[in-house]
Amino acid sequence: MNSMRRRLLAMAVLPFLVAVGCSSGSSKSATEASDCPTDALAKATAPVDITFWYSGLKASNIDALKALTDQYNGAQKKVHVTLQFQGTYDEGADKYLTALRGGTLPNLVMLEETRVQLMVDSKSMVPAAACAKSDKYSFADFLPPVLKEFTVDGQLWPMPFNVSNPVLYYDKNDFRKAGLDPDKPPKTFADVLADARAIKSSGAAKSGFAWEMQPWYVEQWFAKNGDTIVDHQNGRDGRAEKSTVNTDTGKQVFGFVKQLFDEDLAINVGRNESGTDTLLAVGKGDASMAIGTSAALGTIYDIQAAGQFKDVEVGVAPLPGPSASNGGVQVGGGAIWIVGKDKSAVEKAATWDYVKWLDEPVQQAYWHKHTGYVPLRRAAIAEPDVADLWKAKPTFRVAYDQLTASHADQGGPAIGPYKEFRDAIRTGLESIVLKKVPVGQALTEVQKDADDALKSYNDRVGG
Repeated sequence: MNSMRRRLLAMAVLPFLVAVGCSSGSSKSATEASDCPTDALAKATAPVDITFWYSGLKASNIDALKALTDQYNGAQKKVHVTLQFQGTYDEGADKYLTALRGGTLPNLVMLEETRVQLMVDSKSMVPAAACAKSDKYSFADFLPPVLKEFTVDGQLWPMPFNVSNPVLYYDKNDFRKAGLDPDKPPKTFADVLADARAIKSSGAAKSGFAWEMQPWYVEQWFAKNGDTIVDHQNGRDGRAEKSTVNTDTGKQVFGFVKQLFDEDLAINVGRNESGTDTLLAVGKGDASMAIGTSAALGTIYDIQAAGQFKDVEVGVAPLPGPSASNGGVQVGGGAIWIVGKDKSAVEKAATWDYVKWLDEPVQQAYWHKHTGYVPLRRAAIAEPDVADLWKAKPTFRVAYDQLTASHADQGGPAIGPYKEFRDAIRTGLESIVLKKVPVGQALTEVQKDADDALKSYNDRVGG
C-alpha cells in the first residue's frame, strides 16, 4: 500500500476512533470479568460459530495454524472456528479498521505487535485479562517479556500467540570458505562489517549481507542499546508524543547501514514485501548473512527439504547489536485479539475457549516445531516435541534463549500511528542507501516526520 493510501485510511479511521471515545495511553480502566462471561459457553444449546481473521503468516506457518484449528474443531462440538486469511499484517489491520466503520467484524483478529495502542484506542476489543479473570485463568507460566509486550495501562489486551524476534541467518559453508569460524557468528555491528569484508574478498558469496528496508530492526537495535525509540518509556508510561530517533543510538544504527553500502558489502532487496527476499539471497549465494524473523525457520527447512539450497548449512545467531552490551530484544510477531463490538456473550466465551486452547503447552510446542515462532510458555519447552527438536536442530532454540535473556526494561513501542511512524524510519533508511543522504540529515527528517505523525494522531484521538 502506498503512503498516500495509508494517510487516507488513517484520516478515515481516526474520526471513528474519536467517536467511540478513545482514551489516552495514560488513562486506566478496571478489568471486569463481566466483559467476558466465559461461563456462557456451558449454557449454549448449539455449536457456536466464530470467525478468525489471520494475516502475516506464510507457507508452513499457515499450514500449522490450519492443522491446529482442524484439531480443535474435531476434538469438541461446542465451538467451530472458521479461518479467513487477510493477507499481510498491514492488509489484515486495514481490513479490520475498515470493517469497524460499517462492516461485519470477525470474532478474532491476528495483528502485529505494533497495533497494540491503535486497537486499545478502537474500543472494540475485549481484554484477554477480562476473560482470564472470568475464567480464573493464570498467566504465571507465560514468559514475562511476552506479557509485557501486550500490556497497556496494566492490562493484558490480546492473547499472545505468534511470538517471534529477529535473528541473524547465515551460511556456515560460506563462513568456512571465507576462513571464518562458522560457530562464531558476529555479535556487533563491527563484527558484521569485518565478516562481510572477509566474505566478499574471499569470493565465498557475491556480497556479505542482504539488507531489507525494515524499521523493525531499527527498533530492536534501540532496545539492544538499552534505549527507547519514543518518549514516555516507549509509550508505556503515557501516550507516546515524541520520537527519540535522532540520538547517538540512531546515529550508530543509521551509520552502520550506511557503511554497509558505502563499502559495497551489502545488497539491497528493497522493502521485501514477500518477507523472503533476504533469505532467498542467502540461499542463492548472493549474500552470506541476513536478518530475519525467527518465524521463518520452519519455512527455510521446508525449502531445503524440497531440494533447494543444497549447498547451504543454515546458521542462526542472536541479533548483532551496536555493541557487545546487550539491552535485549523485544517481542515481535503478533497476537490474537478478541473482538467485543457487536458480539454476544456466548461468542466471546467461545472465542476465549479457542485462544486459550491455542496457548496450551502442547499446542505451543507444535506451533514452535512447525514454524519457528517462540514457545511463549515455559511448560511448552518441556514437551517432547520441543526437546527432540532442539537436540536435532538447535537453531530453533536461539530465538527463545535470546528472548528469555533479554534485559529490555519495557515492552516495544506503544504507538498509535505505527504505520506512519515506521514509514518515516523506512524513508530515512532509503534516503541513506539510495540517495546517499548524510546520516544526520536523514535522522533530522525521520524525527520530524515521526513527530508529525504522533502529533496528528494524538490530536485526533484526544491524547
